[in-house]
Amino acid sequence: MALQPEQHGSGNTISREVYPKVDPAHAPLTQEQLAALGTARLRSGRILRAARAAHRAFVGLLLFGVITALLAVWGGFHFWAFVMGAWMIVAGIIEYVGAERIRRLRKNVFRILRMNQLLLGIMFILIGCWWMLEVKLGWQDAPIRRMAGSLSGAGMGISTARFMQLAHLCLYVAYGSIAAFGLIAQGGMFLYYTWRDQQLQAYLDETPAWIIELESR
Repeated sequence: MALQPEQHGSGNTISREVYPKVDPAHAPLTQEQLAALGTARLRSGRILRAARAAHRAFVGLLLFGVITALLAVWGGFHFWAFVMGAWMIVAGIIEYVGAERIRRLRKNVFRILRMNQLLLGIMFILIGCWWMLEVKLGWQDAPIRRMAGSLSGAGMGISTARFMQLAHLCLYVAYGSIAAFGLIAQGGMFLYYTWRDQQLQAYLDETPAWIIELESR
């Protein structure tokens, strides 16, 4: 092993450990190389946990995306609900591809996943706020009044005004929860991927090339 000076754009020169070129498939490793490989695998193991997180995100987004899209089509087409469902499906597929790329330690994978979570969170927030505005402006009152009339006709003993108040409250809570979910869940995933991206970049900069090649197979 030797130290090789490395020039960076800032003008600073640092020394990096350089190992001889190794083909682990055809040559035994020395004790020094085995120690370096063990250390690298310990570091990469922390990064690879993000692959499981991305895969769980894929399953959740795909499942709820399909359900949302089907509900948007069933019983009358609801445009924004369909957009939400379709967007979740696409975002889920991106998470699945990202999980596979994390396992291969690809350099820019977390930047793609961060952007995916950012856009997904913005979509949840905007659609949730838009639906709350529709409730505020009374654009969703027609189906609620029809439902209130049906309950009154069935002898439920609840006035239309009271039913409208309760329905508006429930809709505010539901749509506000969608916006809050986009802020908290997707914001949390964005920060998580940012943290893992920093770890991955440090790993790729500081790990010998032969180990990176071996671990990314």
